[in-house]
Formats: sequence, C-alpha cells, structure tokens
Amino acid sequence: MNNSIAIYGSRRQEPYLKELAGLFSLLDGMGFRVTVHPKLGGYLRDNNVDLHGARVSSRIPDDAGLVMSIGGDGTFLRASRWIGKAEIPILGVNTGHLGFLASCQLEEVADMLGAICTGDVIVEKRMLLWVQCDSLPEEAWPYALNEVALLKEDTASIVSVHTDVNGCFLADYRADGLIVSTPTGSTAYNLSSGGPILEPTINCMVLAPVAPHSLTVRPLVVGGGSELELTVSSRSEAFRLILDGKGYAIPVGERVWIKRAGFSVLLIRRKDSNFATILRDKLLWNA
Repeated sequence: MNNSIAIYGSRRQEPYLKELAGLFSLLDGMGFRVTVHPKLGGYLRDNNVDLHGARVSSRIPDDAGLVMSIGGDGTFLRASRWIGKAEIPILGVNTGHLGFLASCQLEEVADMLGAICTGDVIVEKRMLLWVQCDSLPEEAWPYALNEVALLKEDTASIVSVHTDVNGCFLADYRADGLIVSTPTGSTAYNLSSGGPILEPTINCMVLAPVAPHSLTVRPLVVGGGSELELTVSSRSEAFRLILDGKGYAIPVGERVWIKRAGFSVLLIRRKDSNFATILRDKLLWNA
C-alpha cells in the first residue's frame, strides 16, 4: 500500500468528533497523504475538527492505495460508488449501527493500518450487479453492490414482474416487488424478505419476491454469469427501480436487464475474521 488515503464518511458523527480528530492526527503522524470527501470534510471543519493538512476534494487521487469508509453500511455503499470502477480496497470503519460491511471500529484503525501495511489482511472481491434500462438518468450509477429491487409505487396495487433468465422464461412474479441480490446483499433487503444468506464471495445472485401472492413462489439462487431480463406490468403508470437504496421512477412495460458487472468492490477484512464469526457477531447466529 502506498501512502495516499482517501476518506469518505457520513455526516452523522456527533458522538465521534474527538475520535475523528485523533484519526487525522494519527494519519498525519504516520506520514499518509489524506484526501477527504467534501461531505465529511466540510462537516468536520464546521465542527472545528483539525484535519491536519488533509485535502478536501470530491476527486479521489489517482495514486490512492486505500479508501476508508467511516459510517455504517449505507456509507460503505456510497463510498463504493465514489470509487467507481477503480477497484481501490475499502476499509470499513463502523460508526453506524450494524456495520456488516465494516472491518473495525475507530479505535482499531491504527492496528488495521499496521496490518494493511504489512499485508496481514484479506482483500475480498465482492461482485456488483450492472443494470441497463432506457429510463435510467444519464447521471445514474447503474451498479449495485447489495441489490436491485423492482417495487410497486407506494399507493399502487401489486406488480407482475415477467422474468427471463438467460433468454428463457422463468416466472411472472405477482408481488409487491422483486429483489435481485448479490451475495454481499443477501444479509440486507433479501434477508428481510425471506431470502437465503450467502457466503459473500461466491459467484451467484438471488431472486427474492417481496410479499408474493402465491405460496408456490420462493427465493431462487442463479449463477453469477446469468443475464436477467425483467418487465414490470401494473395498474400504475410507473414502478420504482432501486439500486442500493437509490430509487428511480421507471415507466411500466420498460425492460430492465441485469447481469454481473465487469469489475469488483475490494473489501478489506482481518485475517482472524471469517464469514462464520461475522454471522455470530453481527446477526447473533445460533444465539
């Protein structure tokens, strides 16, 4: 790892201002060149936190060797959008609630940086979904690390999602919507809708209906190389297309194509951390 770090963070950091001031002092003392996204940098400056020479910019330096995401899982998802296709490793620092994608707490950053510098960590490749749809705005980020959801409008009746997998008809999902999840997102919206928990580095995706109107419809796992073609019909004129929590109104009848993206998100975790320990610690598995 080189000595250039980019930091993205949530603005909801009131309980952690003292620790964040210590973090920037630590990074300066270790000789890192630090760039902070304006969302966090402006917030910290407004709260009189000394950034110790860190540059505030919306552009990640070309030589950045690490991105630090400070917040919860939603912050991590936004940090991955900030990185784009650059495949820079992300260290998740939890100041949120569950922190399923985080690798450490603020007070553990110094130890984690030491482990990263010596290569004593694991860098996991996490797949994303690529979405193609004619009505997505040009500025939209058409990728999702957790899930893509096709949902009815808030006041609408159910939708029917005509679903083809690799050019073959699978089902018409009559439900409140359909979730297409990555293994990383299997513990998010997919789990709350009755979908399976998946080990996050396997190559597959899950189709999980939301409140289906048939007992014969169940969540389904398909290969990561699958290509999905989805068409929504409804009494409403539009449905909601949600990519990692960011929603767009799409006309009913328009086709949505989903497949694996051609790049990955790189997530840093401790060597003594594994999927089983994460399940027990985060989801109280078998408690």
